[in-house]
Amino acid sequence: MAEFKRQTFQLSTGKQIRLHGNSFFINRNLEIGEGFVPNVFSLFEEQSDGKPSSTVSNPHKLTPEELGELADYNIRLWLDLKDSIRNSGINNPKVFSRESIRGTDNNIADSIPKYKREKPNSNKES
Repeated sequence: MAEFKRQTFQLSTGKQIRLHGNSFFINRNLEIGEGFVPNVFSLFEEQSDGKPSSTVSNPHKLTPEELGELADYNIRLWLDLKDSIRNSGINNPKVFSRESIRGTDNNIADSIPKYKREKPNSNKES
């Protein structure tokens, strides 16, 4: 089973992904990236008077139900990605969706600007 240790995500195959932060994110197009800033719901640790103290940071004042909804939304995206990989493979651009696999975004993607991105590691001169 995969596990996270010291900014390294270790897969069961032995492959390791070194991260700058401490988490992954998935967007509604099913693209995966690194999450850097834990600014929605997180643990805030500080030293005051030489004593460590920890508090929960919840700047949006999310309720337990709202946090559950946020978790469900992200779980759904990860499951949609698995379905999309199963259906399209990892080398087919169709693996990335402008809508969720089940079409639950109500065509929100139609209003998202579509930008042409360069391939990673392109040799474009500046």
